[in-house]
Amino acid sequence: MRYFKTIFRSLKREKGFTLINLLGLSIGMFCFLVTALYVRDEVTYDRWHENADQIYMATFQMEREDGEPFNVSPSYALFNALKKESTEVINAVNIDRNSWDNYQLGEEWIQTKNLYFSSSELFEVFDFGLKYGDSKTALNEPLGVVISSEVAQSLFPDENPIGKNVNLKNLGELSVSGVLKPIPRNSHLQFDFIASINHPESRYNYVLDDWVYGKGFSYFLLREGYSLEKLFRDTEELLERNGQKDLAKNYDFLKFSNLYLSQKTGRYGNYMFGGQKKYIYIFSLIGGLILFVACFNYINLATSSSINTTKQMGIRKVIGASRSALIAQKMLETIFVAFFSLVIALIGVEVTLPYVNTLIGKELSFNLIQSPDLIVLPALVLIVVVVISGIYPAVILSSFNLSSVLRGISPTSKSGVFKKSLIVLQFTICSGLLVAALAIRGQADFLINMDKGYNEENIMSMSLYQVDQKLNYETLKNKLQTIPQIEAITSSPLPVFPPPPPPSIVEIEGKKFAIFFLIGAADKNFNEMFQLEVLEGTDFSQVPNSKLSEAAIINETAKKKLGLNPAIGAKLPSGKRVVGVVKDFFYQSAKSEIDPASIEYRPRDFNNIQFSYREGNKGQVLAQVELALKDFGLKSSPTISEVEGVFESQSYYEAEATLKKIFNLLTGTVILVAFLGLFALASFESNAREKEIGIRKVLGANYLHLLKALNKHFLWLMFLAFTISIPVTFYLVEKWLQAFPYRLESLGSFGLTSVLTITTIAAIILGFHSYFSAQKNPVDVLKNE
Repeated sequence: MRYFKTIFRSLKREKGFTLINLLGLSIGMFCFLVTALYVRDEVTYDRWHENADQIYMATFQMEREDGEPFNVSPSYALFNALKKESTEVINAVNIDRNSWDNYQLGEEWIQTKNLYFSSSELFEVFDFGLKYGDSKTALNEPLGVVISSEVAQSLFPDENPIGKNVNLKNLGELSVSGVLKPIPRNSHLQFDFIASINHPESRYNYVLDDWVYGKGFSYFLLREGYSLEKLFRDTEELLERNGQKDLAKNYDFLKFSNLYLSQKTGRYGNYMFGGQKKYIYIFSLIGGLILFVACFNYINLATSSSINTTKQMGIRKVIGASRSALIAQKMLETIFVAFFSLVIALIGVEVTLPYVNTLIGKELSFNLIQSPDLIVLPALVLIVVVVISGIYPAVILSSFNLSSVLRGISPTSKSGVFKKSLIVLQFTICSGLLVAALAIRGQADFLINMDKGYNEENIMSMSLYQVDQKLNYETLKNKLQTIPQIEAITSSPLPVFPPPPPPSIVEIEGKKFAIFFLIGAADKNFNEMFQLEVLEGTDFSQVPNSKLSEAAIINETAKKKLGLNPAIGAKLPSGKRVVGVVKDFFYQSAKSEIDPASIEYRPRDFNNIQFSYREGNKGQVLAQVELALKDFGLKSSPTISEVEGVFESQSYYEAEATLKKIFNLLTGTVILVAFLGLFALASFESNAREKEIGIRKVLGANYLHLLKALNKHFLWLMFLAFTISIPVTFYLVEKWLQAFPYRLESLGSFGLTSVLTITTIAAIILGFHSYFSAQKNPVDVLKNE
């Protein structure tokens, strides 16, 4: 008990250092716990299925004309054959891609992005259970559908919906044949609706006997002790038997439990910071570094404050206290501070997790009742902090020589190299994170502000597809022309092209290649509004009406990859003739490389209508358009969006924008913690050298001389930190930037900004600290000598 009384008195006497220690350690522990929850969530993805390591997904790759591979749905005929004939396969299921649709809730239509087609084998291969219904027959009926528990609760609150009807816009009325149990959030397969493969709209009938292409994704449950080599041999044999032996080399089988972290799921979804190992490394590294910085601060503060307690410890040695007793006291003090810091950190985690989840697109939880194993995390962080923060101060402060203390020599003055090493490491981490944060912000702004290659000012776009109807383009165009504020009206695939059709096989210089070729439909006058730069030939406005049906405009990339020289008059895979080549333009975000694209005149396929308006009339135009559309009997407000900024508004850069916020927060945190460490070291230096400062003042030194004497070595420490951190951070950021086809050319300005920012903050802190140290009266400092 007397240990605790001594610890309490010591902490109370040094209130300032105690509060700084609590703040620093709680921040470090908080960051570590949040990043640990994130990493735990990521590494447990899809591993909750009992047979997760025995499930494999088939993949089938083809090559583009530039040698880059791309995935195609594996043969459905092969899937069925392997399921029946391979001795390695116990069971198998095909799950279609997730599709978008709308389902009816009362008078309202709700959009879902998680509509799938599959069969009842889904519940035999995977551990998706049913709350209601029979898993063996749930997907046998063509018009049956399995719904999620969330959808069931919204459509049929607190009742068994089996046999009731659900209305989907594209599939019609379906009968509920099953309700899923809640699916764990760490599953990349999330269903709202699972319709039967036998449904007429599933289109599986078109690929039943196709030994080249298929539909959806094929998952195979393999026997225990399976042989992948045997599965490959079975695949090759079946393909050879059906005249497709050459395709066998394009097949691979990937372990289901590894799909998520290897980004091979093939699913559409916004995982934000999920499914990418690089983010596990990034956030683990940052969480660990901030915790270490906090521990280093504690060491510096503990050793700095010890100057005032050495005589007390000397007296305890005189009256018989052993070294082990002194070590125990300092370790208990560290445990005491670390425990209360952990409590503060846990409260912070519980309060901020909802915001963190919203920020990163996760559903992290620290629920010890549902997941008792989570208790390991706070226990681990407490042990790490106590070991790192407690051992060094305890050993150093218990090993001093009693006669040295009585002569006024501080034991901590002999350990300056270690403390300086810690402060160098802190500045290295701080400046590195700041450079990374600035570079991430710069890259995001660079992508967002890139020239799209076409005019986008004062243009709005509206889908011709509205709820339950498609508007007639010419009728709508004539109606909009009556609005005075509208200057021009057209139709085009800009700013976002429709998804590409299946790959086309083209022959270039005697070699056949598969190529994705985007095709969009546009009106004759579209380029008068969008002003694409014509490099060769002409746009549609100069093409005679009799030739328009055969005309196409291509981008530079299409000319290059198709090897068209000359391009004008060349025939495209679609059968159209090239009338013009335009400079490359972005039809999706700048995060993706520009692919071959063509724009054709096909009035029946117009999907959008665009109109330009006089600057400053946006509000009036929207009001007038909505008023004009009332004559069309729309069931809801029209979907109108501005062309300018469409990629930002549709979350194409959501990950980069969020990463900016995360790094801003983390950088602010690590700067705060690091400069607490600087304050600690400055305090130590001032206390250790107060007699030297007093003597210098007596000899006539002014404030500037004292400032230089106290802080000159800090400049060298910062210079050393910058020398280490800037090149390392530049290398890591360059590796991150390589994922972008369009990226910043230079990082030099970010390094300079980081150096100036940190140096300025350090100068302010050290300047004020030195000022107060210099104000001490030499008489008060030296009177006891």
